[in-house]
Amino acid sequence: MQTSSSFTQQDGLFINSHFHQFIEQQLAPQAAMPSDDIYQVLATLVDEFGCTCRKTKHNADDILDVQTLLNAYQHNNHPYCNVDSQTTEAVLDEHCCQVPAIIVVALMDTLSGTFNTDQDAHAIYHRAAQLTNRACTHRVNLVNVSAA
Repeated sequence: MQTSSSFTQQDGLFINSHFHQFIEQQLAPQAAMPSDDIYQVLATLVDEFGCTCRKTKHNADDILDVQTLLNAYQHNNHPYCNVDSQTTEAVLDEHCCQVPAIIVVALMDTLSGTFNTDQDAHAIYHRAAQLTNRACTHRVNLVNVSAA
């Protein structure tokens, strides 16, 4: 992957410098959670869900860029993201591969209290909630089907 961005290594992950700055200056203070804990949770989620999400990815070039991700959270406008679609340039794993975006979005949603209804994301959101000691922000959309 070609990139002009610089990265900071945290818990075995490579964090884009802009995303790192966002975590340090905005997300961690707003969430009242030390940034080191955020990186540790992120690394755990990547370890537990990264492979599964990559296996179901259907568009190789579907990438959630860092600025789109950061702009969404700075303006309270949730980025559209599915379990089986995007990766993000915001975080690279230990092999310098882009991390599935839903993992980053799930952690950010959990820490910011933003709800998500992607039906396939429940396990990631539930685990993010456990690891951060927060309420799960994933909601299931129930479809009302009548038997008439």
